[in-house]
Amino acid sequence: EGSGRRVVELGDVENLEANGSVLKASVARVEEEGVVRAIVFIEDITQQRLSNQSQNAFIAQATHELRTPLTTIRLYCEEAIEAEGADEQVREKALNVISSETRRLERIVGDMLCVSEIEAGSLNIRRESMRTEQLFTELEEDYQAQAKDKSITLDFDLPPKFPTIQADRDRLGQALHNLMGNAIKYTPSGGTVSVTASFDEHDAMSVSIPDTGIGIDESQQERIFERFTRADDRRISQVTGSGLALARQIARLHGGDITLESEIDQGSTFTLFVPGTTESKQAA
Repeated sequence: EGSGRRVVELGDVENLEANGSVLKASVARVEEEGVVRAIVFIEDITQQRLSNQSQNAFIAQATHELRTPLTTIRLYCEEAIEAEGADEQVREKALNVISSETRRLERIVGDMLCVSEIEAGSLNIRRESMRTEQLFTELEEDYQAQAKDKSITLDFDLPPKFPTIQADRDRLGQALHNLMGNAIKYTPSGGTVSVTASFDEHDAMSVSIPDTGIGIDESQQERIFERFTRADDRRISQVTGSGLALARQIARLHGGDITLESEIDQGSTFTLFVPGTTESKQAA
């Protein structure tokens, strides 16, 4: 009977990831020539609510991950100050850890900024000549300690010679770090994470990162590459797809892609492919 417009949401918001749904009903009163009618618009906003929930989870997870390197940096700063002039080895170790954790902070913040750029449709790359060897040197340095802490064997199978390619060094490094961090995070203690790199005659780069982790069900393998989505598998229910979505987006901006082969409880293999200079120009 009121003259205003009413909006009502119906559904089980708490169980959206299981089988819930949310409908938004907009009701408006329309009166014409003494006849009163009600117009009802019903819209399914389930995916919107799921996206909002996952985006909030991503922000909460990123905030939590920021605390860890910040705490480590603070502790090792104090250790370095106390060790000044007394124990050079302790001080050197502290500075190395601080340097490593600072790079980790940069990656986390960089991922958050890139996710915002993806949402805005403004993520792009800047091609320049880069030495590919540096990518893998940094990858090994940054994850050796983390793998050791989890008793994970880290293997690198690299070619004797590395070509110089035309690519965005920072973005490509970001993609590899996301794949590597994901592999170590979901590989249990005593497992193995490997990195295999190869180049063809056109300098096309292929990097495979197999692990002996928990694996991903075939029905969930494409979902984990979607922004702000989480797999239905309870073991990885807290994994937001933002990092993997970002890695795939970076590969595709280079004219390449990321593929996944996985089997439950057997492990996963993520493969990043970037075409060579000639092929990249044709793709662009």
